[in-house]
Amino acid sequence: MAIANAVRDEDGQRLAALVRISGQEAVNLLRDLRDSRRTSLARFSSSIVDPWGEIAIAHVQVLVNVEDKNFVESYREQAALLNLFLRFFVTKSGWTLPVLYTVLRDLRELSDKTGKAVTKWREDAARICNKAFSSCVTDRSSAPEDSRKWGIYYTVGLVLKSYFKVQRTSLSRNVIRALKANNDIPPLTEYPRAHQVTYKYYLGMLSFLNEDYEQAEQELTQAFYLCHCQAQSNLERILTYLLPLRLLRGHLPSDELSFRFPALKALCDPFINAIRKGDLKQFDDALNETATQKRLLDLGFAYNRSALLLLKLLVLRWISGTSKGTRIPIAMFHASLRVSGQDIPVEEAECIVANMIFKGFMRGYVSHEKQMVVLAQTNSFPKLSTRANPFAY
Repeated sequence: MAIANAVRDEDGQRLAALVRISGQEAVNLLRDLRDSRRTSLARFSSSIVDPWGEIAIAHVQVLVNVEDKNFVESYREQAALLNLFLRFFVTKSGWTLPVLYTVLRDLRELSDKTGKAVTKWREDAARICNKAFSSCVTDRSSAPEDSRKWGIYYTVGLVLKSYFKVQRTSLSRNVIRALKANNDIPPLTEYPRAHQVTYKYYLGMLSFLNEDYEQAEQELTQAFYLCHCQAQSNLERILTYLLPLRLLRGHLPSDELSFRFPALKALCDPFINAIRKGDLKQFDDALNETATQKRLLDLGFAYNRSALLLLKLLVLRWISGTSKGTRIPIAMFHASLRVSGQDIPVEEAECIVANMIFKGFMRGYVSHEKQMVVLAQTNSFPKLSTRANPFAY
């Protein structure tokens, strides 16, 4: 039997192909299957080392239920298969990792197809992925080059992805804490680049959600440059969050970047055009667009932060460029904001200017008594990237 031979030969790649729910092996198995009942299949299980007989039977049940589009039952069978496999996995070395990757990936994909109960099964998938992560971390007996620990960052990536799917990102801290507490784990740079990219991406996402924008930019930038140049969708996913962080530093995306990622161009162009023109109303319209809001997800706050700062800065630069000397009436700034779509009282306009000076976006001071902004003689509007904390707002 093919499974028995692959187990005997410790051929992880072959074994992974045999238990995959898609591909030619699955097609052949369904084609040749005469009776899928457990009682009928049980007579073959004794010919395979435990627990592979039960794993093989569970795999058949998964395929049959997928064929019938009964995805809840197929998920249950895949979860049972995984629990059986993990019993085997913890007694073996790293040759079993290809199998682990395959059955975990199939489990997560099945959880996404479970219809109305999708949240329940996604949470269950996250729990099983976490169990697999623990099984990798606790390998103390295998040789370093053949350790189950080489599966750590792949399983961590699946765990973090699962937590994001069910909106339980706070649980991610436990996994990251466990990684940092274990000194026996090889350095991240020694793992496959794909594993590094996924981990860096989710670290960046967690920092982004926690509004630690400096750390988020660092992690997402590393993920971007580690990512394969042909992995278009992954690069776009990273840039979707990296671009607003770059905006906070005052960097607009280049035309080359927009050309290379047309889907991202469609998402960002309304905001970028508004920033370039200093048009607050156009920016607000883009943010309020229903279709755009759905795509922005958690980005709205970051775009608001970065874009409004840049827009106000552009307005200030326009005023200073059209005024003589370094003294600018607050009334002029107030009028320019109103023209740009911000219907605010003059007191708020004065407050905005004072905050811009305090945050380092411009150099000078406000004379409240004379209702005047007095700009510094030189470098009145420093580059955003030169501020002590570019992400302060």
